[in-house]
Order: sequence, then C-alpha cells, then structure tokens
Amino acid sequence: MSRILAVGTALPPFRLSQSDAKQLAGGHFGSRVQALKRYLSVFDHALVDQRFLCVAPEWLLREHRISETNQIYLEWAKQLAYEATVRCLDSAGIKPEQVDRVIFISTSGIATPSLDVDLILKAGLRTDVKRTPVFGLGCAGGASGVSLAGAICRATNERVLLVAVELTSLTFQPNDLTPKNVVAASLFGDGAGAVLIGPAEIGVGKLDIVRSTSLLYPETTSLMGWHFGDTGFEVVVSERIPSMISELMPKALRSLLGEDGIHLDQVKSLIFHPGGRRVLEVFEQSLGRPSNEFMSSYETLRRHGNMSSATVLFVLDHVLAHAEQAPGSYGILAAFGPGFSAELSLLKWAEDEGAGRQ
Repeated sequence: MSRILAVGTALPPFRLSQSDAKQLAGGHFGSRVQALKRYLSVFDHALVDQRFLCVAPEWLLREHRISETNQIYLEWAKQLAYEATVRCLDSAGIKPEQVDRVIFISTSGIATPSLDVDLILKAGLRTDVKRTPVFGLGCAGGASGVSLAGAICRATNERVLLVAVELTSLTFQPNDLTPKNVVAASLFGDGAGAVLIGPAEIGVGKLDIVRSTSLLYPETTSLMGWHFGDTGFEVVVSERIPSMISELMPKALRSLLGEDGIHLDQVKSLIFHPGGRRVLEVFEQSLGRPSNEFMSSYETLRRHGNMSSATVLFVLDHVLAHAEQAPGSYGILAAFGPGFSAELSLLKWAEDEGAGRQ
C-alpha cells in the first residue's frame, strides 16, 4: 500500500482581491469592447475572493514577448517548487536524500532542461534520483501525479516526491478580447504543491492510496487546453465541459469503486479540483452530495482561485488539516482536464498506529 506522507504548498507574493481584479478587467476590457462589459459579472459569481500572482497585476495588462513571460515562469516556478518541497519534506520528517523519485508536473510554461533538475540540486536531493517530468495534463495533472506516484510506490517501495507548479496568470492575453479570456481572468491564480508518497509501513501520514483510474472521452480534445499563438499560451475552454464531466463521472466512479464493491456512501472525503463554480455544482449533482461535503474544494477556490494542476494538492492539504475522517473510511481525489480526461484515486484513512505522526 502506498501512502500520502505529507503535503507542502507555496504561493507567490502578489495578492489580488477579486474586487480589484474586476476593476482592472473592467478598465481593460470595457474600454475596448463595450459588449464585454456584461461578462464582468462572472467575477461576482466565480466564488473567488482572492488569488496570488507572481507578477504585479498591472504587468499582465501590457504586451510582453514570449521570451520575457517564459523567463518569469522559469524563475518563479523554480522558487515555488523549492518552497513547496521543503515544507513537504519537513512535514514528513524525511531528508532530501531519502527521496527516490521526482515527478514534476507543469503546463503553464516551457523548460528544457525540465525544472526538476533545478529542484533536485537546490533542495539537496540525490543526483541519482529518478526523474519523471510531465507536461500537458493541465488541471488533471495533480490528480494524475498522485495516481502515478502511488502506482510506482506500490511496485517499487520508492519514496516519490510529486511536485506540481503552475503560473496560470502568465497565460493572460491582454489583446484577447473574447469572453473566455474574461472568464479565465476571473479564476486563474499561481501556486505550487508538493506531495510525498511512500510505503505505508513508514508509519507517518494519514491517507493510503488504494488504487486509481483514468478515463478519456473520445473526440473532445478541442474542449480544453492551450493554443500556442504568436504571443504565447492562449486558453482554450469550452462551455461543454460541465456536461462532459457529468457524462464521464459515472463511468469513472464505476471503474474506481466497482472492483471491491465499495459503495459511494462509504466515501467520506471528497478531494476534488475546483475548476470553477459550475464544475463544483456538477460534482455535487453527479455524486448526490451537498455542497458542504466539498468544503475544502470551495475554500481552496475562494482563497486561491484555479491554479490548474496544483489546485487539487491544495485541496488535499486543506482536507488533511481540517477534515480528517475516521480510520478505515474512504476518500476520492479527482480532477478533470484536457483530453478530455478524468483522473481519480481512491484513498483510505489509515488504520495503523503510525497514522498521524507527521
């Protein structure tokens, strides 16, 4: 059995309140395209109170060369990944040289060599640590990383450090005068999460990873992702996403729970990526659960916005800190992303005596 041993998170320094974000967007979009003014109400209904950015908000409203934007991505992604990693390892009581593998996930910038190289050297991990950099999973990246790390740990008994860092604010396109860009501006924030996953017998941690499932919906690759234009990343997001989640969810749950006949009523912890208000409402409808059972997802959205792959790791951190359940009860960690895809892991609150000694 593989176990989530510890979680660490990190945020950049610029805090942007939603009221200030709406005012900036109103001045930027409303003065150029009158029709966009009616879309500004999305800021009031996004359930986001604030988010954190790696640049001053005004910087985002000016045009920048791709090279300049990506350089900022490189600098801040390295820093936030390092901070999240240090907090994670400190929480687990694990020394950097005890990590056997690094899975590094990011989809909001480009780096060759991959950023795990800088992290390994800066954090003092072994130079022979195994490396798995991942690009292109978007919002599903954090959940997919948990699935992959859990599977590797079960097969090898390795301690696996999963790091997801996203600077989605840098993908804002000041000259994209479309509703989807306004919606993205009401949601996107920056942050990094790190999770250490290792053998359950280590005696730390509270959540075991029982198994995982991945599911693709055919002919939906155009619904979510990035378009790489002359000015960099341009968000691709379709209004069909909630309906796709509704269709994928029952199939993904059957795949995840059916093997041992586990009933959804046995699942007490819902660790779901809060892509936005409508996505959370679809989760509630699909699972037949009230909104308070997604409290950690709502709280993460409120405090941080949508940080793409890193967001579900913040939700996980909040659940571990504020919503611990009885030993033996189950949880589901889930996210949906480009593909269109579902990534779910079945978790179980640890029953051994070592659980909780983080």
